[in-house]
Amino acid sequence: MYYYANDIIEEMKNSRQLVVFGAGDIAYLVINCLQKEYYQLPVEYCMVSDKKGNPARVNGVPVIDCTEAERLVSKDAMILVAVIEKYLDSIMKELPRHGYCNIIPLTFENDLWSLLRGNYYRSYRRSRNRPYLTLEEELKDKKPFGQAYNVSIYTARCHADRELKEDTERFSWEIPIQAGAALTSRRICGICDNAGGDHISDKNHQYCELTALYWIWKNDRSDYVGLGHYRRHFELDEEQLNQLACSDIDVVLTIPIMDIPSVEAVYRRDHVGTDWDVMLEAVRKLSPDYMDAVREMQSGKFYYAYNMFIMRREILESYCSWLFPILYYCERHCEEKKDHYQNRYIGFLAEHLMSAYFLHHEKDYKIVHARKHFIIW
Repeated sequence: MYYYANDIIEEMKNSRQLVVFGAGDIAYLVINCLQKEYYQLPVEYCMVSDKKGNPARVNGVPVIDCTEAERLVSKDAMILVAVIEKYLDSIMKELPRHGYCNIIPLTFENDLWSLLRGNYYRSYRRSRNRPYLTLEEELKDKKPFGQAYNVSIYTARCHADRELKEDTERFSWEIPIQAGAALTSRRICGICDNAGGDHISDKNHQYCELTALYWIWKNDRSDYVGLGHYRRHFELDEEQLNQLACSDIDVVLTIPIMDIPSVEAVYRRDHVGTDWDVMLEAVRKLSPDYMDAVREMQSGKFYYAYNMFIMRREILESYCSWLFPILYYCERHCEEKKDHYQNRYIGFLAEHLMSAYFLHHEKDYKIVHARKHFIIW
């Protein structure tokens, strides 16, 4: 029995054909996930608009174009669109013109792709005799563990954020905080990460949402503290927050990202590899006890992305006291990047450091996983 997305998975199992549209990195991950021992779902083809520039096979699955699909793919096949987000709209319009109607998007940030990974990761953990706990399971029908605590979950915003078309009223329990407020005179939130004397708001271009995290660490005194993003939100409601406040849960994390062949290899492919070397050096020098966890993280294929969490105040204190000295070391020893995206390297490194931190402490804390909702523009 699957925990997440049971209905969709049953549709996949019962479909006449299962086909992935796409032949890039996301298609490779989706096929790898679905064909492994946990799902064992046969993907027959990778469909693309044009085979030029694409591989002949993706993880053993033959790549075909839409012309070949006319004779090879049934019109009632289930098509999983595994592409980067910017190509999604055009593909979702193109496929119905070819007669395909059973189409499911699985972009990198897609909620369903996250849930499919969640099932896979749950099985992966349990096959290694390591727990995988979910927020829903831990809160369901559980009596309060103790007294009620106050919970504050912040949403990092930026003055350059694009307008969202989706109604976010269901996340009204979040507390907006403006990250990088020191870099602009425009104010979009009641709380800014440059309020007070101790802040790193001016480092936002490199530190991303971590400038908000720093402010929360230094200023918020709630019993539970959390951080999300204006496009990425924990799938929670008021009732669950009240239950969490009376629970024995220590840390809430999102379903992890899957990287193949390894977390380190994908980081070096997509970012600046020497930054990773500096991060390793920083941990060796400042927190050598964590090197085993760092090695496990980097050689594995899962990590917790987005610097999103909910955790007890005392854990936040320990985590930030550990994290920021390592990041400062990286900042001093890494080169500034001209590319705006790559210059967010401190935020990228912190995601992987958080993963190593909770690997190191997985027996110390009760860690559960929550669903994340990503808002598409």
